[in-house]
Amino acid sequence: MGRNGDITIKLLESDREIKNKIYKGLMEDINAAINKNKNSVIRRLNASIEGWIRRQPEVVSLLSDGKLKSLNAQFGLPRGSVEGAVDEIISSALSTLEIDIKPINEKLKGGVEFKFQSQDYINLLGLGAGHVITESGTDLHWLDWLIIKGDTVIVKGYEYSPGNRGRSRGGFMDLNLGGVWRVPPQFSGIRQDNFLTRAFEGKDKQIEVILRGLLK
Repeated sequence: MGRNGDITIKLLESDREIKNKIYKGLMEDINAAINKNKNSVIRRLNASIEGWIRRQPEVVSLLSDGKLKSLNAQFGLPRGSVEGAVDEIISSALSTLEIDIKPINEKLKGGVEFKFQSQDYINLLGLGAGHVITESGTDLHWLDWLIIKGDTVIVKGYEYSPGNRGRSRGGFMDLNLGGVWRVPPQFSGIRQDNFLTRAFEGKDKQIEVILRGLLK
């Protein structure tokens, strides 16, 4: 004890050693929290992504049985056949979700990276759910047109005629109209820009909030 009752403390470790011990303790606590919360964060991210995809205009239009000018009607999808196909497509896309969490090191540096759906789309393009046999017996790979082929012409010599006809009861391809038919531009997609990639537009903040759950 010093003069006048003062207490003197002598540190036996350097500032660097103290700092390193503090950082090591924080590192252990953060990594423990990440390991504890990882599975729940993955489930929450899965649920959010599924909701974003299901709310995309293309998916809503595919599920619109009998609605005039819908994708359901224009692709000639048989009534009641699309819900299961959409479920299978979304499930396959979600199965590609990966979260790579780099452990926090003693400098408190780390990172989180998540991957979703490779751009070859092979897991989706190989699904039978994305096909329909037309009334003329042709195999129409409608999912291929939605996610890769953009506004390339699909049908020549016909145009879509809306009405209470066709297998979808929402219209049919009318030879009398001539012309061509392609996926409507508001729905068409290419590898880098389709209903799956557009599902993530404007979602950065929501994804950040979900990933912060790793540290709770």
